[in-house]
Amino acid sequence: MQSQKPNQSQPKKLLTRRSFFKTAGMAGAAFAGGLTAKHALAGKILESQILEKQCAFTELPNEFIYLNSGTEGSMPDCVLSDLQNNLLKWAGNPTYSYELDPELGKRQELNRAKVAKFLGVRLNNICLTDNTTMGLSMTLMGLNFGPNDKVVTTNHEHPALISPLQIWQARQGLQIKIQSFPPTEKLSQMNATELLDTLFPNTPALRGAKALCVSHVYPTTGVRLPLQALRKKAEELNIPYLIVDGAQALGMIDLTSPEDNLENCDFYAGPGHKWLNGPPSTGVLYIRNAEIRPPEFYPTISQRMVRYTDCMEGDPACFPMAKALQVRGCSNAPGFAAMVRAIEFVEDKGGTAQIEKYILNLSREVKKFILSRAPHCIISPHSDTALLSGLTAFFPFKWDKPQTPLTDKKTAVWVVDELLKKNIQIRPIGIPNANASEQSSEKPYALRISTGYFNTAAEVETFKNALQEVLERIS
Repeated sequence: MQSQKPNQSQPKKLLTRRSFFKTAGMAGAAFAGGLTAKHALAGKILESQILEKQCAFTELPNEFIYLNSGTEGSMPDCVLSDLQNNLLKWAGNPTYSYELDPELGKRQELNRAKVAKFLGVRLNNICLTDNTTMGLSMTLMGLNFGPNDKVVTTNHEHPALISPLQIWQARQGLQIKIQSFPPTEKLSQMNATELLDTLFPNTPALRGAKALCVSHVYPTTGVRLPLQALRKKAEELNIPYLIVDGAQALGMIDLTSPEDNLENCDFYAGPGHKWLNGPPSTGVLYIRNAEIRPPEFYPTISQRMVRYTDCMEGDPACFPMAKALQVRGCSNAPGFAAMVRAIEFVEDKGGTAQIEKYILNLSREVKKFILSRAPHCIISPHSDTALLSGLTAFFPFKWDKPQTPLTDKKTAVWVVDELLKKNIQIRPIGIPNANASEQSSEKPYALRISTGYFNTAAEVETFKNALQEVLERIS
């Protein structure tokens, strides 16, 4: 696959704007002119304040249509400026920043409180992490699984969720019950009840498992599993823990709505750098039971583990678990504070309900376009709004033969590369087979479109026209 970079021959906003990190060059020029370090830093902060007032996605090039938030989001100017100012503050007074600063300090009480308010939960339900993978590992390696326990999951999960379960399987003999998604041609037609009953039927093989481990939104198909319905399914199967990978949901889905309320989950891990458009290496772990402790749960990646070994309930030495997990050496505190600024950006735009509505409306336009030409090629559900997300997956097809999906990897990668030449970024995605191994060469490949908050209806129209032109050239 070719290196995925926008076509350098096209004009870009990036070339006409003052790039955020050019400030380093400005500082060098300032020193050459005899200015002091403080004056140079003042210049950087002044530029950051200008960016803060703009608070738009001006770092994305004018002619570049980025439709891949499911892999990485961008950052608006206000988040970039906040991140820069946080780094400057840290560099200017490192010890104070780490030990005492309310935004940058190691305990992260202020930022955790702001994230908790945004998600409609309490401070001690929230731990800030580096990414979804860290949150899932903290959760799954912290729970006290035994050799007779079983967990239920699906064949479409990300390795970040599957890998810790496989470690438990190797060490303790944990039973992993993998439920297969329906074939793609059936999946696109299903509603939420049909899908959940197909994935998690009320059978002896699933009843009494210790955990149901699933994704909120699937990176393969764009399927959203409503959290309220998942909780009811877990209760029906007498499964105590609902553990959710929120990598494709945080920042896209309103996690305070009744259908997708975060409090339906026992653990929920998500990133700040995808749909939320925060900095890299930021994430959130939600823990429903703030007072959970050993032997039910052991803190991992924490400096407070020893305190929990002989810690009795009510002992003031026992931190709430989220607080115990938060204190783990030097974390990405400048990034966490900038992620909170990304949250404020969402709130300024009307909150997550408005963001979700906007993203889903763009996604519907993509789905309608594929359905109008090649209904047999779409993978993502499109009839039940409960299953909708900002991700749309479909198999490529010849424009004059839309009834035949093209499922080979080579074609999917070729379409992605041809669109990239037109400065449009999407991605190919493998769709797991029910009866094939993860590394199988037979895995079908699709195209995945992410319609993020910074995308526009005009960009979607440009994408549709470009896609048609590319599909017309498939030999």
